[in-house]
Amino acid sequence: MNSSMKQQEALQQFQTHFAAYEERLNGNAGSPDHLRRKTAMQQLADTGLPTLRDEDWRYTNLNPVLKTGFVPSTMPKKEVLTIVNTREFLPDVQSAARLVFVDGHFIAELSQLTGLPQGCTISSLSSAVAETPELISTAPAGVTDSAVRQFTLLNSAFAEEGAYIRAAAGCILEDPVHLLFLSSGAPQPCIHHPRIILHAEKGSEFTVIEQYAALETGVHFTNTVVESTVAEGAHLHHIKLQDESSEAFHISATYARVSRNASYDNHYFGLGSRLVRNNIHAVFEDEQAECTLNGLFLPRDSQHMDHHTVIDHAQPRCNSHELYKGILNGESRGVFSGKIVVRKDAQQTDARQASNNLLLSEDAVVDTKPQLEIWADDVKCTHGATIGRMDDEALFYLRSRGIALAEARNMLSQAFASELVSRVRNEALRSHLDSLIQQRLESSRKDG
Repeated sequence: MNSSMKQQEALQQFQTHFAAYEERLNGNAGSPDHLRRKTAMQQLADTGLPTLRDEDWRYTNLNPVLKTGFVPSTMPKKEVLTIVNTREFLPDVQSAARLVFVDGHFIAELSQLTGLPQGCTISSLSSAVAETPELISTAPAGVTDSAVRQFTLLNSAFAEEGAYIRAAAGCILEDPVHLLFLSSGAPQPCIHHPRIILHAEKGSEFTVIEQYAALETGVHFTNTVVESTVAEGAHLHHIKLQDESSEAFHISATYARVSRNASYDNHYFGLGSRLVRNNIHAVFEDEQAECTLNGLFLPRDSQHMDHHTVIDHAQPRCNSHELYKGILNGESRGVFSGKIVVRKDAQQTDARQASNNLLLSEDAVVDTKPQLEIWADDVKCTHGATIGRMDDEALFYLRSRGIALAEARNMLSQAFASELVSRVRNEALRSHLDSLIQQRLESSRKDG
């Protein structure tokens, strides 16, 4: 069956799930919240799900996702929750707050939301929406890119849970907020639609760690949307660690709007899932703002990891820095497509982008496409990409000093990754990331 037919079948299945959801509303079908959901579902039906014929999906075949037949997730059983030890996922990282979700459901008894400074609001999304229904938009304003819009619409139609974080003007959170999304390995393939909303108001600053992990190996589909607003003079630090089951599917869209003298930085570390699509869309809404996108992905075996980023310089005198690195092993495939857009009036833009990739096996493949779209003339913009294998001279140097070949390869791979790990501000988190990457490289070597 071709991809177009699979796309239609999957869309019909989502529509069937939505109709079943409507039947359970008990008279609330006319609420603003549900009207928003209906609008999103209708727009998705009009747009359709992507296929290989879409330019932005030409390297990523969604058939393995669309043919699986996912069902909406249910609340995990109590016996599953009793074995969860949240500290094992970030053992040495001190958190200001922790929100825990299992199979897409907020688990209050595993979460910690006390002791927050005045002016900081952190809650589950369902609690926040109960007070402010308009928090969830159908799709973020100004985003028309269908490559990210389609699954955002799917999320908007079904999202019921997630996280809401708001730092009031001048509020500074010293420790990060930890959002932990766990999958239980339920016997039926299930789908989760987390929605995360982050607001950093004027002069505020906080860090969010968005982490995905698995309690057991199993098939599931995570479809996440993150909306971030960074007001004047605010600073938002966003770290994402994706280490789900090797049988899982993960598609995410992250949006950031950055105002005057504000900064947004996003650090992505991808290890898990069978198929990954990571979308990031950042836009400057005022002058003298800054955005940094860093990413490291380490696929192995037959994993497929696809990364699409857009940084929109819609205002003058803004700076952006982007570096994505891939370390690929086995028969894995990596994709990077990064676009920097400099609008006509965005003079004195400084934008730098690079994609560097290391292939550890003969069968690993990477496709990289850095792009600049420049409509202004007074700018400094650079972009580039590299794809290579292990440096023979460096290997020889280490071997000549008595280091075994396998250990030498690991040392060079770890050094390649360390540039991105070192950019994470939290020391305990850096140490944890170093350990995870070392374990991944060692296990990949043994499997190979």
